[in-house]
Amino acid sequence: MACAAALSALPLARGSEDVRIGGARLAILALLALLAALVLGWSPFVPLSLALLGALYATQLRVDHEPLDSAVAVFAAGLIVTAELGYWSLEERVRVETERGEALRRLAFVALLGVGSALVAEVLLALADAIQVNGLGFEVMGAAAAAALLVTIAVLSRSQAGR
Repeated sequence: MACAAALSALPLARGSEDVRIGGARLAILALLALLAALVLGWSPFVPLSLALLGALYATQLRVDHEPLDSAVAVFAAGLIVTAELGYWSLEERVRVETERGEALRRLAFVALLGVGSALVAEVLLALADAIQVNGLGFEVMGAAAAAALLVTIAVLSRSQAGR
């Protein structure tokens, strides 16, 4: 919940008054969806919460006409860490004997996943900034890449929930 709260605070703090008015509602919905997922054990609400957080950030970028900067990479990494921690919390509802130190190893994995995803996102932003190409073909390719990323996240989320 703390990661999701921090993620919702970022666009609200950076955004204009228009973003704060509408964004606060999105932030509350996102946090309530994650809370419902964790308290009631409804795993489909984890990706719903993440989608709402992403919509909040996208709204701030669109309404305020902000360019992409390093905060995007941090936000993306925060979404991944939030997803991992959310599903981990759901898994902990069922008590299973694990090896000693398993929780520390998993925490280290989540931390490395966050750092790694931030680095990858930053590299992709730098590449996108370096390649200033316009045209419908590139927009279609970008939309296809975004759709592939969403499908990958959905598949990974489903496999994490099935563990």
